[in-house]
Amino acid sequence: MNFKHLKTFVEVAQCGNFSVAATRLHTVQSAISRHINALEQDLGVTLLSRTTRHVALTPAGDAFLIHARSIIQHCEQAKYEAQQVESGKQGILRIGYLSSACAHFLPQMLRRFAEASPQVDVQIFEMTAGQQLTAFSGGLLDIGFSRPVEGGYEGLIEHLHLSNDPIYLVVSNLHPLADSKDIDLNSLSPYPLTLFARNQAPSLFDAIISAFHQNQIQPMVASEPSSMQALLTQVASSNSVGLVPGCIKNLQTQGCRFIPLSLPLHVSLEMHWQAKPSATAQTWLNWYQEQPRITEKAAVEP
Repeated sequence: MNFKHLKTFVEVAQCGNFSVAATRLHTVQSAISRHINALEQDLGVTLLSRTTRHVALTPAGDAFLIHARSIIQHCEQAKYEAQQVESGKQGILRIGYLSSACAHFLPQMLRRFAEASPQVDVQIFEMTAGQQLTAFSGGLLDIGFSRPVEGGYEGLIEHLHLSNDPIYLVVSNLHPLADSKDIDLNSLSPYPLTLFARNQAPSLFDAIISAFHQNQIQPMVASEPSSMQALLTQVASSNSVGLVPGCIKNLQTQGCRFIPLSLPLHVSLEMHWQAKPSATAQTWLNWYQEQPRITEKAAVEP
């Protein structure tokens, strides 16, 4: 069944005239007649009764018109949706994020994007930096908010710097260092050090260890919990000390005290995406470029 023949039949049925239908379809009357004849032969029924002055639907034509209109409508909808998906205006966008680092700006950002692209289904996943890299490698993530990507991903993952998150010392309220206004790394030597697991955030771990080495200090890393909340719980319940990004203040911090370092140290927050982004990821990136950078400012505000 030819789609063009269906459209011709519907137009003739609406106009009740071959000549008018030809004009509306930007073709000639003889072509209209050929289309109707071919459709009737294909169906094996008479759709139109014709006179020299009038064209009318037969009972079979009347019944078929309902389905013909439905078929055309479904085809137009299918065409529209395919074009929307191809252009990234419709589909699924998968976003991975560090909850503590993104709590200040991500909800507002997602609301704005939803207003701009209501047909994009945004799915968000709380992931560590390491988990996001694994997801990117498996093609399971479109956009990520995370720490800097380590070497080995050049040409595979693109990035945009968003903000610098200062590193703080975190200790329990009862710790000997709890009342310090600021602290230097040398003062931490007597205490077991708790750091977020390197396999979950390599750039954070390495930035902290490098700072010790640059100051010729050998840190005593005693524990590497794989969640920041577990790190805070451990610090709050022991004599160990931790070094964490300031955004961790957004978590449950009861029993903990955050102290700035006398020698400033920070870790970056970045937005990542595949070097060959999906259509919906490209829609996100195009939209992001048009946004005011208050989202970046929000990322560093406590």
